Amino acid sequence: MDESLTRALDGTVMVYTYPELGTVRVSFEGGKVSFEWLEGALKGEAGKHFAYRARKVGEQQLFVNWHEPEARGFVTLFIDFAAGHVHSSVLAAYATDDEQALFHSASIDSVESC
Repeated sequence: MDESLTRALDGTVMVYTYPELGTVRVSFEGGKVSFEWLEGALKGEAGKHFAYRARKVGEQQLFVNWHEPEARGFVTLFIDFAAGHVHSSVLAAYATDDEQALFHSASIDSVESC
């Protein structure tokens, strides 16, 4: 796999807010992504060290995904830094009776590069 694609966001920490879900902090480091819900119904939920893939698809735009095997989740993000938005498609609890397909948009609150 092309290392430049896999690690495209390494050193980046983002906080973004979904109007209907709340605020989440996502960090990318060493080819891994971690997240923590800071506000909303999922506050306190977190996941760490999932391998991620990222591809630049436009000026300040990236397409990112990762798999959460234990939670049976697959997350895909379209991040548009210039517009200040994150669009997500999530398959949660796949292959269970609780399976959900989620499709949401968020506003980026902050971005830090380490």
